[in-house]
Amino acid sequence: MHAVVSSRAVRGGVRGRRARWVTAALAVAALTSGASVAVAAPAAAAQAPEASAQDPLHCPSAACSRAARNMGQPSDTALDSTGKTLYVADDSGAGTLWKVDAATGKKSEDPVATGIGSAEIALADDHTAYLADFNSDKLWRVNLDTGQKHEITTVKNPESMVLDGHGHAYVASGAGSYTLYRIDLTEEEMPEDQRKQIVTDRVGDLTGLALDGQGNAYVTDFTGGILYKVSQATGRKTKIADVPRANYIALDGHGHAYLTSRTEDGVLYRVDLTKEPGTATAEKVVTGLGNPYSVHLDHAGNALITDRTGGNVWRVSHLDGGTPPPPPGETKVELHPVAHITAVPGGSAVPRVNVTNTGGKRIGNQDVRLKLGPEGVKWGFNVVYQDRDGRTVETPCRVVEGDPGTSLCKDVPLNLDPGQSVELRTEVGTSKALKPCDMPSITWSIAGTSAKSDWVMKNEDGSPSRC
Repeated sequence: MHAVVSSRAVRGGVRGRRARWVTAALAVAALTSGASVAVAAPAAAAQAPEASAQDPLHCPSAACSRAARNMGQPSDTALDSTGKTLYVADDSGAGTLWKVDAATGKKSEDPVATGIGSAEIALADDHTAYLADFNSDKLWRVNLDTGQKHEITTVKNPESMVLDGHGHAYVASGAGSYTLYRIDLTEEEMPEDQRKQIVTDRVGDLTGLALDGQGNAYVTDFTGGILYKVSQATGRKTKIADVPRANYIALDGHGHAYLTSRTEDGVLYRVDLTKEPGTATAEKVVTGLGNPYSVHLDHAGNALITDRTGGNVWRVSHLDGGTPPPPPGETKVELHPVAHITAVPGGSAVPRVNVTNTGGKRIGNQDVRLKLGPEGVKWGFNVVYQDRDGRTVETPCRVVEGDPGTSLCKDVPLNLDPGQSVELRTEVGTSKALKPCDMPSITWSIAGTSAKSDWVMKNEDGSPSRC
């Protein structure tokens, strides 16, 4: 009896690495040929844990929207440091790396790189990515500006990859190896036995991988449905929890691991890592994800999850079960004026306001309307300022025709994911006629919400007044 099966077809339906089951026919064929076979435990042994105390979120919904769609067979994502650009690996065909506008979900017309195979992504910086290609067993360095690839090393069936920020890539190797490697990226030319070191080869059906920054790697055994902690120094592994068909992992830095699973209709589980190893249970927090693979958390704590069957990248907010967000089409902000601002008569004041995205979707550009307060205040440079990534971003404003006390600042780039904040400021002039303890003001209006910034006038020499 002979069985010829494409690993891509069997493991996950469309991708070589993901299906973790063995049919009876394949088991018999392998046994009759003398091969050893590891057969998954019966279905009853992989039962989902008890339901969460709180009902899980569901996709699509107000809390779960598509950050990108029509991405073919997306295998992994990576968000750049600005939060504006999402890189998506599509492993259909020869494999393509795409750039996506994180605010709109629009895919670039031209790919960043092609021929990347079935790849995992890790960004070293906003110009450099590392790709681990399951199909070719290659680890590539890719220039994101030119798309040029440079081979670093070979790794048998790389399933997951993360960078440690210290010149190393950690790679979880799949079928035929099931080994966790540490790979040196610092030297261009290095012998393979020095570049690639084994952290552990005693994990099981190794798939997911994440580093906690404290000397530990968290890995998954897909077939066994187990989350392990592995010491990066010794390779010693400790069982943390049972997670049905545990696939990929993201750590939130606050003692929780999030894991994708292809149980039911696609599930995201959460595990409390602060509990004693082996006592934690997997909590179901999101359903309806389709065929989920990679999971990453953005700076606001939202999960970005690839759905290979639906071609989607899901963005899930409110994973902590907080107040449900408004409908996806609604932009919602909170404005909090910055207090304790002062000025002297005839000088300048710099009123400021904190803008927080309290809605359920990312906010890109927004119009900002400014209205001067009582007499004695005039426009300065008529510009809205914000600090982004070490630089000042300026948006010019124009006085509204027929209303000299109001200015409109079009398309101010807020670029806020749900929960994120940014401080805006402007500069206005004050009249010499203003007296100490007067409180001029300016009113900010954004997305239907308004707030007034005021400031206290001091003495002309800058000394405080008793108000």
